[in-house]
Amino acid sequence: MKPKPGLLSPLIRSDVQGLILARLFMAADSDFTITELAEQAFTSVPTAMREVDRLVEAEYATDRAFGRVRLIRANSDHALFEAIFQIVAHSYGPAALLPRALSGLFGLQHAYVYGEWAERLAQKPGPTPRQLHLLLVGNMNRIDASRAVASVEGQLGRIVNLQFVSAEDWAAGTSEFIRSVRSNPILELQL
Repeated sequence: MKPKPGLLSPLIRSDVQGLILARLFMAADSDFTITELAEQAFTSVPTAMREVDRLVEAEYATDRAFGRVRLIRANSDHALFEAIFQIVAHSYGPAALLPRALSGLFGLQHAYVYGEWAERLAQKPGPTPRQLHLLLVGNMNRIDASRAVASVEGQLGRIVNLQFVSAEDWAAGTSEFIRSVRSNPILELQL
């Protein structure tokens, strides 16, 4: 399966590569299996393996064997680490940074990125998104949620427009806002 070209950054060859880079570089002190990276990039394990092999060959990532499992990590010693981190954080970073920032938020049931960023990821052409639209579903403390999101805005390089919807309203789907969000591309974050 050939990955589609990346529309969130012209410097990154494909969305699969961008999402794998985001997972690796946004958590540079962690190891990931090929399966975990494939799930993050919404792709098959063989496709993820080819992307990882390219990154390891270029020394942007390192790998090591742990029994029969291959563990992959961003190479934080690479001369271009900071530059790649900035590019990835700005383009594909929301899929990697927001779930970690929101984890443990009591009452949060689902989190969705919608709007221009989700449209670029769904291969809809358009301008580079200037802000990120995030919908939180559930009954959570809104101040805690806002603080969690604000903690990663600087790394993302853009403002996060935060919206809240109760689980009941999301399930009913009767409001114009919810119908509008659902009728366009959305990305559910893996919490």
